[in-house]
Amino acid sequence: MSVTSAAPLAGLLALTARRVRQDLQFSRIFLVDLAATAAYGATTLLLLAWGDATSQSTRALCVAGAAYVSLLVLKIGLVVYLEKRGGDARQFIGSETLVTSGVYAFSRNPVYVVSLLQSLAWSLGLIGFGLGGAGLCPLTLLAAATLLYGHFWGMDRLIVPHEEEALRARHPEAFGAYCARVNRWLGWRAQAEMTSR
Repeated sequence: MSVTSAAPLAGLLALTARRVRQDLQFSRIFLVDLAATAAYGATTLLLLAWGDATSQSTRALCVAGAAYVSLLVLKIGLVVYLEKRGGDARQFIGSETLVTSGVYAFSRNPVYVVSLLQSLAWSLGLIGFGLGGAGLCPLTLLAAATLLYGHFWGMDRLIVPHEEEALRARHPEAFGAYCARVNRWLGWRAQAEMTSR
């Protein structure tokens, strides 16, 4: 291949790479969820390879999988709800509107709560697998607790503070008032807390 024919190819590859980066930007939460799912998947495969699966232990994983998929559908529904009201779940875009109605009136991060429920369902499936006669009870308990805490820690320390900072910068007064009324994860703030802030 000559130098002159390589230049257009290099330009085309650069354009393609730029478009992929632009069109396939993922928010940090997607990456944390992907990492959690990969960790749970790898752990499940290892436990299946090491343990003696019984019908009861396999049933526990199947129930957990069904719960996980159901919660995934709910999570997608919450993202659609947010976007229909002017919010945007993609951190790199930023919400034009601060959505505080519906489920967002009870949790500032309902999508992340559902993500944690997905991890809880999978952790319970792992525990059920260990208790169901697979012979790996201590290992499944440790894996379930570690994976669940790791997912929570990743969201609570790596994701939510950055998103809240961006929302506070974009909607300074409204977001401050919203934080005074609604907890980060679940529930309303007590009246005493509201007046002290």
